[in-house]
Amino acid sequence: MAGLISLMILISLAGALITFLAKTREQARTVAIITSGISLAISLVIFSQFDSSISTIQFLESYSWIPSIGVTLKFGLDGIGMPLVLLSNIIIPLTVIFAWGETKQANRFYGLILLELTGVLGVFTSLDFFVFYIFWEIVLIPMYFLISIWGGPRKEYAAIKFFIYTHVASLVMLLAIFAMYFNALGITGTPSFDMFGLLKSYQVMDGDLIKGVISLKDAVFIGLLFGFIVKMPAVPFHTWLPDAHVEAPTAGSVILAALLLKMGGYGLFRVILPILPYSDSPSRMITLMAIIGVLSILYGTFLALAQRDLKKMVAYSSISHMGYVTLGAAALVPLSVSGAMYQQFSHGLITGILFMSCGVIQHSAGTRIIHDLGGIAKYMPKLTFVMLAGFLASLGLPGMSGFIAEFLVLVNSYFTLPTFVILALFGIVFTAGYHLWAMQRAVFGTYNEKLGHIHDGANYEIASMAILVLLVIYFGLNPNPVLNMMTVNAEQLLKSVVLRGVIT
Repeated sequence: MAGLISLMILISLAGALITFLAKTREQARTVAIITSGISLAISLVIFSQFDSSISTIQFLESYSWIPSIGVTLKFGLDGIGMPLVLLSNIIIPLTVIFAWGETKQANRFYGLILLELTGVLGVFTSLDFFVFYIFWEIVLIPMYFLISIWGGPRKEYAAIKFFIYTHVASLVMLLAIFAMYFNALGITGTPSFDMFGLLKSYQVMDGDLIKGVISLKDAVFIGLLFGFIVKMPAVPFHTWLPDAHVEAPTAGSVILAALLLKMGGYGLFRVILPILPYSDSPSRMITLMAIIGVLSILYGTFLALAQRDLKKMVAYSSISHMGYVTLGAAALVPLSVSGAMYQQFSHGLITGILFMSCGVIQHSAGTRIIHDLGGIAKYMPKLTFVMLAGFLASLGLPGMSGFIAEFLVLVNSYFTLPTFVILALFGIVFTAGYHLWAMQRAVFGTYNEKLGHIHDGANYEIASMAILVLLVIYFGLNPNPVLNMMTVNAEQLLKSVVLRGVIT
């Protein structure tokens, strides 16, 4: 069915605009849930008709926009983008439901959430670099306002830091895109921002950025990689994330961790891996990515272990888990790459449970400081059940989606990056440690009477989290619906890697 992707994006954008104009909270949240529900329905139709056995772009749409400079509204999906579109359309309506009780400027709050949906859908479906960059930047604006208006005591600092880090990285990425654009223009004489066309033109890019120091190819590669790993984020460009998460409202944290971080990983698969074998220093670039991945896994794990704030612990755990995405991509083995893709999808579901749990505890107990809690399971049994499920999924319990993802990454990355995998294995031990230790101190044990009377999460909050738990279990027991399409695309991505002799 033609036009489904653009329809999905337009509906979310229209819903956002209507929500901004809503007069009451009831109107705003009703429009938000209907809009996100329709977008979810469209994505399910696309998913049901998606052919997982092929790696070519499906549901392709192309509309001329600015022909003088070669900009086209070109959209399409393959096994790289389809799972993330599905993830986006799952997370947003559940986030709206979770935040059903929001009262502060509700029309703007729900409108910004829908605007985030518009942005991420555009990023995961755009096949024109100019349009891709527009959507990439769009997501910054609503997240900035979600943090700066509905955030905690240091919200202004966190919002500005988030914006500066991610925007500067985006500008570096834009310079790399323009380098490919003008290179292609010089070769063909025809202006075009077509994503696949520019990635192909990269193969014949020539020249030095700084003579005798760095080639233009390597400079473009590093510029693109920088733009993506800051968004993930990866160590050492991660410091904006904990501040943003701690100060953001729960809905903002869920969207940030479940969707916005996935944009960086998507860039690795859509842009970085196709051009890696054609860079002038592929082995160095592989090593660089592997080092970044392992550093993120270990550093994020040890920092999570040291945190006193439950939400900050979850934030650092996200850095660690996204390190598996970079490591799996760097290994350049089909199943390690598809495992890294699956880690993106799985982490999006799991981290939603974790941040929602932190939000419920904050609302009820008035604190997220671990040693100030204790024994809350007595009064919050529903929250305890779904939170424990989320923590077990995050530490990689078999039968849940997190286990499948990390197992595929570590086992298959060992064939090409054994030293890095052995180092990463230490992260698994400590990941289990900080999750279980936090649960024991914050949820179980003797109840802290200083908390006074606390209550369980609202039904709509628990329902949102329970649905995510069910999805985590479903995709842990039956990963094939999304893993198959990822594997097909991973195999196609790595054909040029083998042909170029980068790995054998």
